[in-house]
Amino acid sequence: MNHKEDQMTLYGLLKRTATQYGEKEAIYDLSKRVSYSEFFKDVNRIAAGLRAKGIKKGDRIAVALPNFYETAIIFFAVAKLGGVLVPFNPKYKKHEVNFILNNSEPKILFASKEFEENIGFKEVLYVVPEAITVKCKLDGLPSYDELLVKHENEVEEAEIDTTNDINCILYTSGTTGIPKGVMITHRSVVQSANTIKRQLYCTDQDVFVIAAPFFHIFGMAINLYCAISSGARMVLQEKFHPQQMLELIQQEKVTIKQGVPTMFIKVLETENFDQYDLSSLRAGIVGASAISPGKMKEIRERLGINLCQSYGITETVSVTMTPYDDKEKNICETVGKPIPGVRLKIVNDQREAVPNGGVGEIAIKSFGMMKGYYKLPEQTAHVLDDEGWFYTGDLGKLNEQGYLTFVGRKKELIIRGGFNIYPQEIEGVLMKHPKIAEAAVVGLPDETLGEIVCAVIRLKDGRTSTEEELKDYLKEQLAIYKLPGKVIFTKNFPVTASGKIQKLKLRDQLAGEISRPV
Repeated sequence: MNHKEDQMTLYGLLKRTATQYGEKEAIYDLSKRVSYSEFFKDVNRIAAGLRAKGIKKGDRIAVALPNFYETAIIFFAVAKLGGVLVPFNPKYKKHEVNFILNNSEPKILFASKEFEENIGFKEVLYVVPEAITVKCKLDGLPSYDELLVKHENEVEEAEIDTTNDINCILYTSGTTGIPKGVMITHRSVVQSANTIKRQLYCTDQDVFVIAAPFFHIFGMAINLYCAISSGARMVLQEKFHPQQMLELIQQEKVTIKQGVPTMFIKVLETENFDQYDLSSLRAGIVGASAISPGKMKEIRERLGINLCQSYGITETVSVTMTPYDDKEKNICETVGKPIPGVRLKIVNDQREAVPNGGVGEIAIKSFGMMKGYYKLPEQTAHVLDDEGWFYTGDLGKLNEQGYLTFVGRKKELIIRGGFNIYPQEIEGVLMKHPKIAEAAVVGLPDETLGEIVCAVIRLKDGRTSTEEELKDYLKEQLAIYKLPGKVIFTKNFPVTASGKIQKLKLRDQLAGEISRPV
């Protein structure tokens, strides 16, 4: 089905919603409430201010901000001018920021007090011609507020080819090497937002609580843009905090909650969880990281929410989703079927399709396909073939009904004595244990076997266990070659800003600093 709204520019999407729902509340950022008409007016003011500074189509604008109201304004203002957004985590360290700025060469950087405290504006002004402060004032630097009040005259939207013009460059976390700038088009984010809206039956009556960071594709397209496409109300969390999340769901009558598994798990572990009224919750998506069937079932039941699973990556945005009215078995045990406009296949190392049920690399052909990695033609050619298939580096399998099961990252595959071991299988068994809150499985070097399996466990509050207890538990459910040679307990996992466990970083840390018996 060809939907006309999927061909809109990102600014056009907001303009349509603001026209239709102008006086309706758009955003509550925990300090102020703003209508869609006010939101739209502020977007146009900031766009005019950026145009006055000489920003034109194709110019890059860096944004190092959390989920501020102002962040959303900047995203749409840059889109109106045909500029290219370069959002990144304000908590990044100096070497990470320097790489992104040197690679993308932005004309302007928007950042807040957090950036000043973490790195300092003066440290990057030799790379970026101008920096603009947001929610703070610093001597010698212009502020967002000054830009907003100075410019009332509206400027025209740039002419944009939604299929080919770049809306943003999102930098991968760089866990497998230097970060790569993923070039994403207007159509990629707009059609993804519209498709998720349709899949979840979102309307202007819905209320989204958004904790997933805007600088991540999940927070940007699947939360912020999806909510705006729906004409829904948004409640923004600058930083995820589980108790505050529960308070906001109750207070604001939130209907849509989306996030990574860790966010949902932390909410369930909150003290006095049962005292909150969560009856307003209707639906949502859990994605960006794997979740066990048992934990998925528990979240759905305890929150009373029709939570769907999805699979997506920065390079293609949305890929699969479990249908809204599907059987619980499919919703809990798979990441769903390809969404409209997406094709999938599972391939071997020669990139030949494997039969249904076989494990292989997930390949994707999609409307959401990136234009490539910025300034990296060789790396782009390595993952994108001549027929438009993108090879993800993720492992999965398809069943006869077309449902995808995510197996893990190819680079996370553990090879023990010649046997292939998929960490997610072991993690799924561990997550069924009543004492375990979170589990991650990684491979550690071994002179004899090549690698051994190491399970890292975070126990539920107040629970205790031992390595022997958990090994005995696993012996009953796994083949002997899959059993962990080592079980380590931790109170905290290293995670990305979006909440995903950083397995490569975890593996590096296993030298001893986190291994403390519980």
